[in-house]
Amino acid sequence: MFLGLLGGAAALRPGWGASAGTLPRQGLTLAPPTVGQPILDGSKRKGVFMDTGTGKPESGMFGNVRKFADGSPRFHEGIDIAPAQPWRRDEDPTDVVRAAAAGRVAYVNRHAENPSLYGNYAVLTHDVPDFGTIYTLYAHLRRFQTGLRAGQTVTAGTPLGIMGHTPDFPLARAHLHFEIGVVMNVHYPLIDPQHGIWNGANLYGIDPCDAFREQREQGFFDIGTYLRSRPVAYACVVEAEGRELDFFRRYPSLWQGRFITGAPTWVAFSREGIPVLGRALAEGEPRPRAAANRTVLKTGRDWSKPKRLETLLDNLAVSPTRPPKHPVRVGEVG
Repeated sequence: MFLGLLGGAAALRPGWGASAGTLPRQGLTLAPPTVGQPILDGSKRKGVFMDTGTGKPESGMFGNVRKFADGSPRFHEGIDIAPAQPWRRDEDPTDVVRAAAAGRVAYVNRHAENPSLYGNYAVLTHDVPDFGTIYTLYAHLRRFQTGLRAGQTVTAGTPLGIMGHTPDFPLARAHLHFEIGVVMNVHYPLIDPQHGIWNGANLYGIDPCDAFREQREQGFFDIGTYLRSRPVAYACVVEAEGRELDFFRRYPSLWQGRFITGAPTWVAFSREGIPVLGRALAEGEPRPRAAANRTVLKTGRDWSKPKRLETLLDNLAVSPTRPPKHPVRVGEVG
């Protein structure tokens, strides 16, 4: 069953952004988003990842590393990078947050004007040749670099601001929440107008440590190959209802076969909720039954649960001709 804006959609079309030069197909070069920390590949935890107050640094890493009040797993969609040591927890850190790759500033949120669980956060977009436009996100900043604005071109290492603890968590836990991932839908404001398409619920992250680990091993990160090789957690048929899914038009290497307008689509999702494979069902083809890989689902969000699946499919398929079934008010995770 399983197969192995700048204010708008224009910023997400393949072909926009900085050149990758001699990088291999779908390759990306990353730089650390802060200075002074050991390599962010998950192998060195002490003093690198900020814990949630438990004293366990793994709670600042990616995945099911946290719990809700009822004890159920709470998925963390990025990594929380602690201030460089030594650092006194009763003082504001002074760590400079920097662009992790060449690209463009897509969004700058000053939370006092537009509330977010991310506090002050910036989103950058990066064009990956033969793959599409991905994002990096930098959250909880104390302040932004003077003059930082949407539309600004950046290089790897460009200062974005200073690490902080916005909107309102303890100073002793100041950190940078950092994400790398893909944008689910350019029509997301139909679900929640907060922050436009740069609402956190529309940004689906991968484990940044995987990216830095791969780059350390081979000199670059190949995001296309990485996503296509992700274990499938859940797969189902998505009704197109007269339109093609925007996601696969922007990330065509995750699509199999040819696009068929209006055809139902078989979509396989990773544990993070990212569509890692899609294909149109041919006319007359029997519809496969939805399938769940329980082993993989245990390591992520359980997309087989009806409410979570409804939200996931809303995020993927919403469009002017397909309104959301479950509009939400605020969607960020941080």
